[in-house]
Amino acid sequence: MFDWKSGERVAQQRLGRGASGFTASPVAAGNRIYFNSEDGDVYVLEAGEELNEVAVNELGETLMATPAISDGVIYFRARRHLIAIGSGS
Repeated sequence: MFDWKSGERVAQQRLGRGASGFTASPVAAGNRIYFNSEDGDVYVLEAGEELNEVAVNELGETLMATPAISDGVIYFRARRHLIAIGSGS
């Protein structure tokens, strides 16, 4: 993670076992950053000076597209399904 003003690296962390590819861009909502791997795992990290892993969610399908967030729902475009997680408004 980089400081957006100075460009200085403030945190770095390897996700998973280091064997997964990450094609999609990460997205952020609230105090969480979401990274989805090509293997179908979604890594949820708490934003801050230390990147604390909050959860790893297995969606069970290949994920290549960047997730979208709208009205409290995060959308994942998987190989065969569109997956929506959240409460909405």
